[in-house]
Amino acid sequence: MGKLREGSVITTKNFGDIVITKYLDKDNIHIRFINTGYNLITQSLNIRQGTIKDRLAPAVFGVGVVGGALTAVDGVRLKEYELWKNMIKRCYSKSYHEKYPTYSSCSVSENFKYYPYFKEWCNKQDGFTSQDENGNYFQLDKDILVKGNKVYSEELCVFVPKEINLLLVKCGRKRGDNPIGVFYDAKNDKYKAQMAGKGASKTFIGRYVTPEEAFQAYKQAKEAYIKEVANKWKDQIDVRVYKALMKYQVEITD
Repeated sequence: MGKLREGSVITTKNFGDIVITKYLDKDNIHIRFINTGYNLITQSLNIRQGTIKDRLAPAVFGVGVVGGALTAVDGVRLKEYELWKNMIKRCYSKSYHEKYPTYSSCSVSENFKYYPYFKEWCNKQDGFTSQDENGNYFQLDKDILVKGNKVYSEELCVFVPKEINLLLVKCGRKRGDNPIGVFYDAKNDKYKAQMAGKGASKTFIGRYVTPEEAFQAYKQAKEAYIKEVANKWKDQIDVRVYKALMKYQVEITD
């Protein structure tokens, strides 16, 4: 690489070509990434090493754009950035899908792929800065407002406490071919209905002759429990979340 001057075009390691638009001195060089038009002031050492980054390139798992928004303060990543990067990872990381295949069909809206937009959206949402009784921040959820939703978007994502987020988790591997909340009790040759309670505990509902009977008992108990939890958090959650939980119906096909 020769002398750096205005008009010089240099190839970076990972972000294509840049052009020097203004050269003040070795520590103040104005550049523009040709692929995206992103402008940056940098040092000659960074240019020669090819380590400069184009914050408008979809560099996070091939789709996420960091943009010019702040990602960390004093070396500590912002909560918004951690949420955003983990969301992108869940939807677009092949290694993550190998471990959690149910996320392979999930995606992120175009707006949410742009970190500055997601960051601004977060700070306008009910529950974003809220914590539960254990000091845990509310979690980002995509499918409470619309059952089965697989797209992270500004219209359908909400922040909810962990207790609510765990309410609707399904354990298909444990129940086998039985309906949700139903397990075959070989010892008694009956179908047992049970549901997750507070923490990791299980609430036993009863034993029944058929899986359909067991499911109906589970459905009644589960829907009542969902309403109980919704009322507990009513004053701290998005009103849309409360309404969705109050009318939530457990289906035998869940």
